[in-house]
Amino acid sequence: MARIRRSFGLAAAIGVLGVAGSLAMAAPASAGEVEAQFTGGEITNAARSEKWLVVADDWNCGGSGTACGNKVRLYQLESSKDHMKDADGYYVPNGCTGTHYSTGKYPRPTTVGSGWHKINDLVDRVVLINC
Repeated sequence: MARIRRSFGLAAAIGVLGVAGSLAMAAPASAGEVEAQFTGGEITNAARSEKWLVVADDWNCGGSGTACGNKVRLYQLESSKDHMKDADGYYVPNGCTGTHYSTGKYPRPTTVGSGWHKINDLVDRVVLINC
């Protein structure tokens, strides 16, 4: 019960509830068989963020070592899933920090500085921007 309250408290604190998980279950392929579908990384800008953030749908194009492909600016409560199937990284604006929370079983906040940050395809993140 304590875990449920803590998880709910975290979600309420950052103002985002119900962020979708990374893997969705598809209809059974045949009797008794369940197939997992890849849905890619997802980034949501938290309700209490002080600024926008940018997400990119690709990483390391041509050996660049950074974000590439399509890039979209997300404002408070916007999700990368509204614009792309898979987010591979996000950009924290200059002069700001980004605290990201994984939406898994035990979310741990991690704060990063300005610049591009890669995410794992199997992780959903809620990012709080502070400037």
